[in-house]
Amino acid sequence: MIFSQTRIERFNDYIPNILVFLFFLIPPLVILGPFFPDLIISLTVVYTLIISIKDKKKFYFEIIKKDPFVKFFVIFLVYLFFNSIINFLINNNFVYTDFKNYFSRTLFLFRFIFYPLSIIYLIQKFNLKFKNKLFLIVIFTILFVIFDTLIQYVFGKDIFGYVASERGSVALNRLSGPFGDELIPGSYLMRYFFIVIFMSILIFDKKYNKYLFPFFLILCLSTILVTGERAAFLLTAFGIFLAFIIIKHFRKNIIISLLILFILTFFILLENPKLKSRVIDYTLFQLGITKNLDSNKNNFKIDLKKFVDSPYGAHWETAFRIWQDNKFIGVGVKQFRVKCSDNKYKQIKSKLRSVRCATHPHNTYMEILSETGLIGVLLFMLLIFFLIKKTYLISRSKNNVKWLLISIILLFWPLISTGSFFTNNTQIYLSFLITLIFMSDINFLNKDKI
Repeated sequence: MIFSQTRIERFNDYIPNILVFLFFLIPPLVILGPFFPDLIISLTVVYTLIISIKDKKKFYFEIIKKDPFVKFFVIFLVYLFFNSIINFLINNNFVYTDFKNYFSRTLFLFRFIFYPLSIIYLIQKFNLKFKNKLFLIVIFTILFVIFDTLIQYVFGKDIFGYVASERGSVALNRLSGPFGDELIPGSYLMRYFFIVIFMSILIFDKKYNKYLFPFFLILCLSTILVTGERAAFLLTAFGIFLAFIIIKHFRKNIIISLLILFILTFFILLENPKLKSRVIDYTLFQLGITKNLDSNKNNFKIDLKKFVDSPYGAHWETAFRIWQDNKFIGVGVKQFRVKCSDNKYKQIKSKLRSVRCATHPHNTYMEILSETGLIGVLLFMLLIFFLIKKTYLISRSKNNVKWLLISIILLFWPLISTGSFFTNNTQIYLSFLITLIFMSDINFLNKDKI
């Protein structure tokens, strides 16, 4: 009995170490889907809440009180919950399906902001120490996604035998890599590219990063290009532009890398006219810059009204019209998919009004606007402002955190098509990114720990 009790106590001593170690496994586990990363986040939050209550600590309340970003995030989440209650009552259709639709996203959304706080609490309470070389798990994961996606591009199948498919058919000029039937390897690489640069700076010496940065940039951006994910490619390119502006000592490497990438891109598009048609011609056509899909047969004339007649344009316009009818509180989280089919939205200006419906408007701000109204947008903008401000202030003393600042800016960049902000995948990524920022703030990620 004494032996068993001792073993239990010893195991309990390891739990905080295990939970913090699992943090580094979130990026690779995301490939399998949101279930395991979500489970890690949920278990960590529950465990930390229990021990903080047991220790009679007011850690969470103190952080919420002191940190403006955390405060407005919590206020935003509380607002979402009451917003769901109000819209559910207004709907007057008290059935389980409606209850699930309104509250499935908002009831437990708090775990994603409590997770970074929980990790910090565990680190400080148990004085945890970790080698930064654990970041190699993330770096090798990104390399795996890159090479698996390139294998699929060259051979038509990845190493698991996955063929990129969309709605049950083979996807044209799109890739899925190791993500099965999800066409998201480009978005995945875009999100973690700047984080990997941040991690490599912590792990490797300056002389190695001199060569690693061009290697990662060229390999990552060329892979995103061949996935056919235009938004991911443009955002990554924009992120590199931001890096050129705010991280001076990387400018030479960026210029050299972009020159090599430009030449490589030219040959890739020359070798694959269908990819060129999607990435270049169709983009120019959607923006109204060209009148035909073949950009070589056009006189360039900007006509942004053309975007309204695209699928994304139809989604955005419908979301805007929904907001006009529900200005202050919107229609409720996860309700765009329901309201967009109303007959009154058949009158939108987009020629593609027949495909105006989707699970979300494909733009974070249009989603927040239509589903949470002006109040929600105001709170959302405030939490973004304080997150950027917090990250910027940390980066003034820790220059490598500027790479995380770029990741934050890209995540909340408004003029681009996006996934739903309220999905587990987006929240898991945001939670992971915020945790890195908080870790940097408490000096947990010092280079001298290598």
